[in-house]
Amino acid sequence: MLAAGCAANKPAQVPRPVPAAERPDEAMGKEVRYRIQTQCPGDAMNIKIIISDGVVTLQGVASSQSVAWRAQAAAQSVSGVKAVRSELLVRR
Repeated sequence: MLAAGCAANKPAQVPRPVPAAERPDEAMGKEVRYRIQTQCPGDAMNIKIIISDGVVTLQGVASSQSVAWRAQAAAQSVSGVKAVRSELLVRR
């Protein structure tokens, strides 16, 4: 016998995971920044990240082509990112 008002009387509310396609740009931006900082620690502060509707644009200066590629790969690895545009300039 269950008492009235007991939590067992109604189904548990399980939070619905946010599909990657619905993930807010701000949340993706934080994760993109974190991943670029871990992949390109010396260059991360020189890279500006712009996200609009899941499309990431990277702007700024990278110390090498390798760093630019790693930053682009780091951004692409984030769930919900639809595309990455690299406008990074490589310092020679």
